[in-house]
Formats: sequence, C-alpha cells, structure tokens
Amino acid sequence: MPENKINLILIGADELSLEKQQSILSYSGDIKSQLFCSKTLIDLIAKHTQDEHSIVIINLSADGLKELQFLNNVDDKKASVIIIGDQKNVDLLSLAIRAGVKDFIDVKDYEHKLDGVFCNIKKNITHAYNKNNVKRLNAIINAKGGSGASFIASNVAYVLAQECGLRVALVDLDLQFGSLGLNFDKIPKYPLTEALNVINDLDSISLEAYMSKYNENLSLLLPSPSDILLPGEINVAHLKKLLELLQINYSQIVVDLPRLIDPVSSMIMEQADQITLVLQQSLVQFRDGRRLIQILNKDLDIPLDKIAIVVNRYDPKNSLRIEDLKNIVKHDQVYTIANDFEHVASASNLGVPLCESSASTKIAHDLKQLARNLGQIKLQHEQKSLLRRIKRLLF
Repeated sequence: MPENKINLILIGADELSLEKQQSILSYSGDIKSQLFCSKTLIDLIAKHTQDEHSIVIINLSADGLKELQFLNNVDDKKASVIIIGDQKNVDLLSLAIRAGVKDFIDVKDYEHKLDGVFCNIKKNITHAYNKNNVKRLNAIINAKGGSGASFIASNVAYVLAQECGLRVALVDLDLQFGSLGLNFDKIPKYPLTEALNVINDLDSISLEAYMSKYNENLSLLLPSPSDILLPGEINVAHLKKLLELLQINYSQIVVDLPRLIDPVSSMIMEQADQITLVLQQSLVQFRDGRRLIQILNKDLDIPLDKIAIVVNRYDPKNSLRIEDLKNIVKHDQVYTIANDFEHVASASNLGVPLCESSASTKIAHDLKQLARNLGQIKLQHEQKSLLRRIKRLLF
C-alpha cells in the first residue's frame, strides 16, 4: 500500500446507504474507497478485515448478531472496524466490544457521527504506520548567504511529497529573515514560535494546527512574517520535542537552516541524517564551503559521509570546475543544479516550486535527482531491484 493511502471498505446490504457514507467521507483525498453490497455479509467480513491499513465500515443487516459473532471468530483481523447498527440492542453492543471493533455508530445517527469517528481512526492508523517507517531529517544550509538553500529545500520537499508519495514536513528555521513560505504562497496562521510556546501541551495531532498544508503530502512549518526572534531566544529542548512530534506524522523532514552556528542549528545538524551545504561557483564560496565543512566535522563531530554539497546555478563553462571544488573543500559528495534564472524567477513570482511550474526543464531534473538521493529513494529502489535479481537467480 502506498504510504499515504488508507483503504476504506464499506460493507452492507443497502447500496444507497453505502453510497451516502462514501459521499460523507469523500473529502479525504488520501484514501481509496470501495463499496461491497450483498445480502450475505459474512464472506465480505472474512475477506476485508485482514489489512491493518484498512478501515472497514460494516452496516449490520437483520442478521447482525450472526455477523458480529462471525467477526469475533475471525483469526488475525487487522483492519479497524466501525459498526453501524442499532445501538439500543444490548446484545449487539456487547458482541461488538468482544469482537474488538473501534466504534459502534447508531444507524439513525451515522450522518452526523461517521465523519468524526472515521477521522480519529484514520489519524491513528497513519501515525502508527509512519512510526514504523524509516525517518529522514535533511538539514539544508547556505555556505554563503544568498546561495539558494531555501530554493533547494523547497523543491526537495516538494519532490519527496509529490513524486515520491511521502509525507513531508518542510520547516523554515530562519526566524528573522525566513522567506520559504513565499515559494509556496503561504503565510502561517499559527507560526512556528507559537508552537514552541505551547510545546508541552501539544501532541502529534494538535501539532497539525500549526502546519500550513500545501498539498495532501506536503506541509510547512513557518516563522511569523512580522515577529523577529533573536538568537538565544529559542528553547533548544522545546525545538527538539517539536522535531519528535513531527517525526510521528511525517516520514521526511526538510529543515531550511539560517547561515548561523548556534545551539539551535547545532542541535538540528547533530540530529540530521544528511546536511546539505548550498554554494555557488566562485572561489569565495568554495572556501566558505571548506570552512563550514571543517566546523561541522571537527567542532560538531559530524561524519563527512553525512555532509553533501550542492553547487547551485552551475555553469559547465565556468573556469572553476567540480574537481576544483572537491580539491578545495576536500570532499567529494557533490551535486550540481543547472543555472536557469528565467524559470527560477518565474516560479518565484508565481509562488510555486519550480518542480511544479517547470517540471520538464533541466534544472527540475537536477532537483528531482537531488531529492531522491537526499531522501534515499534511489537507494530503496535499488535494494528492491537487487532482491528481485537475487530471486530470479535462486528460483
């Protein structure tokens, strides 16, 4: 099952009721719903309660007691089951509890209660599923101011969410001059600083109120466009707890860091699976890149294999080559992003990621490849391909 999809199975004897229930829940774009209408529900119950990432809504028929008894006897049922039936029937309620159903909704009241019950169960499934996935935290920082780290972070997050189908949180930690929201035409209703102020009262569900949703997979956590937070005013422990909550809801977190070495950025970089330094093709920027790598490696004890370099606005005709960069910074994990001022400016003016507005360009191709590498998407694909080759050799 794709990470962001939950199967919704509606079972019952009345097709019109099933269609109405499907309509009530049709707002959610990250589910796949199916209707199964039959006068005999037992076979459907046996078939569709085995998937732990499914929500099964069973509309009890006149044989509700038999159907719940059968459900109680089903081995290895993993789906989350919602029952719609007569709540006044004590025998039905008692048997439903023994069968381990998530909720029992009265048949006369499902139009008002089904949505809320479904949302709570769906969130619990999503959170449990994401907890079992490999988490990735990517920190992206300029080696020199204005090199394009926010542009890179925005497009990496967009590609991981849109093309790789992952749940992604994009966090702007430049709390003084952060402009990442402009890349998505988003202004936060509740900024990041407010989330930090109430962090002890938040859980993974209430945290979502502070996220600015761009699409069904990508959400942004942004600083206030009006308030300025000075260095030292952020509680590092609170920020660390915020990251832990984000990791429950999202399998990929991309953090846009300011060009600053302080307790906040140090904590993020120590927690990160990958740190990406963004620079441009000049001797000054190459030297700044070398200095930043030295700080990360020598002072913060971050292994070199966790550090990557992105040369933004790369021009193959420039006298400074990639080999020159590798020699200067003493590091060879280097990616290049093509120079394309026209399309970058156009995306910026539109307030959309370049990989959305100009998906077929060379620069978009470079950004997609970078995103897959940073998110380890290519690595996972290669591992699956290797397993398939081994199976062919053995069998």
